[in-house]
Amino acid sequence: MQVLLVNTNREHMPWPAVPAGLCTVATAAARAGHDVKVLDLTFVRDPARSVREELARRPVPIVALSIRNIDNCNFESPHFYLEEIRDSVVRVARKAAPNARIVIGGSAVNVSPGDCFEYLEADLALVGEGEVAFPALLAALESGQSINQVPGLLERGSATGQRLPILDTGRLGRGEPANGRALVPDIGTSARSEAWRWVDLRRYAANGGPYPIQTKRGCALKCSYCVYNNIEGHRYRLRDPKEVADEIEEAVSHGVSKVDFVDSTFNLPLSHARALCEELAARAFPVEYSTMGLNPAAVTPELVLAMQRAGFKNVMCTPESASTVTLETLNKGFKKHAVVRAAQVLREAGMPTYWFFMLGAPSETLDTVRETLSFCEEHVPKTDMVLFSTGIRVYAGTPLERTCKDMGWFAEDDPLFYPSWFISPELDLVASYDLLVKAAIQHPNWMTNAETVVSPAMASLLKGSLRWMGKRGPFWQHLPKVFEWATRVGVLQRGLAEQAKNVGKIGSVQHNR
Repeated sequence: MQVLLVNTNREHMPWPAVPAGLCTVATAAARAGHDVKVLDLTFVRDPARSVREELARRPVPIVALSIRNIDNCNFESPHFYLEEIRDSVVRVARKAAPNARIVIGGSAVNVSPGDCFEYLEADLALVGEGEVAFPALLAALESGQSINQVPGLLERGSATGQRLPILDTGRLGRGEPANGRALVPDIGTSARSEAWRWVDLRRYAANGGPYPIQTKRGCALKCSYCVYNNIEGHRYRLRDPKEVADEIEEAVSHGVSKVDFVDSTFNLPLSHARALCEELAARAFPVEYSTMGLNPAAVTPELVLAMQRAGFKNVMCTPESASTVTLETLNKGFKKHAVVRAAQVLREAGMPTYWFFMLGAPSETLDTVRETLSFCEEHVPKTDMVLFSTGIRVYAGTPLERTCKDMGWFAEDDPLFYPSWFISPELDLVASYDLLVKAAIQHPNWMTNAETVVSPAMASLLKGSLRWMGKRGPFWQHLPKVFEWATRVGVLQRGLAEQAKNVGKIGSVQHNR
């Protein structure tokens, strides 16, 4: 069966993300004997035109969309991605190929299945892991069999145009498939992404996008705000380190030189992370490694040394807070001393680190914010980067949803589909922003979420300029120097002062929906 898979993610910050999930689904469908084409909209100027032209060249019976994020999770400058996807992709495809079925899937659909399905006006949705569900759907359609047994399926319409109600089991809000989410029981036997077959990896690399690889799925942690449990499950499904290394070896043969491990937490379980590092060190590929998910609770000198031997050049660490009170309300599973220990280990090892802190959790106050800033002052070197985001995006199916609804922050029937935010009522938001603005002026390597919002053109210009100056490594690693220059010439102060003027306006819409 002929299939068009569409990558709808057009976000370029902090870098354009190689669509590993979509590519994995494409590989799985191709393995099953289907004629697969991928349309990547990440770098196109006019997505509607690209969709129209592709379907004019190659009419297909199935147009499948991968939806990565519902919104940008930025309280200070929220952007709801689905409107453009609906208007410039779904509706355009509907007109260009009126006989095609439109299928949606991806992490955003897993977060809010029913609402994504309704909003995007799709014919079918696949909830769960697409490398299982999508080939099963194609097989059923091609053979003329019923699709009711396809795992993770939501169906709204039929070939006759009859509209069916979205199934609702009451689990994780409305819109859950009656036969459960599609799940890969053994990800060691699952299809690899083979992204070089489907997208232009050189263009991603030129814009700072590393090659993404998962070493596991699922997460045993129970952070109150996080949707990973709902997307991938509550238990770890581990890949054999040798199999992961084999995938990297194959990627290297196709020109990959930078790999980012995109697990929810790279270093949990700790034994698995160390085994992987030992395997990578033994293979000694000409690759620079990074990871977006280092959990402070499992940062040890032995692990960091093993990571350096393997070829890790930088990491991202996500404690979210350096206050024990706030960490407990977020149910992070560790206390402040673990964050301090992680910082000491990373600093002593000379491992460049991007730190992420999330302000506004239940029980957050100005004092707990000051505690986090004091930690950064004492333990984070000037060469590291620190990002402070204010406000917590609340998703359906998370423990934080229940907390917010119990306190009356949201209505009981609010699906939390549109950008929905919580900020502790005990936190003086205006005073907090005043504190952050002053801190950012004094520390060029500290920034707020508002400063991360730049256009793709500006991001490309900055990254190109850094490459022209011979700067290597990820974009963020050079930002402290950029901000230091901006501070000297007064640009940063003016920008932050302008941001401070909007604080009152921001504070008046605590939950921005």
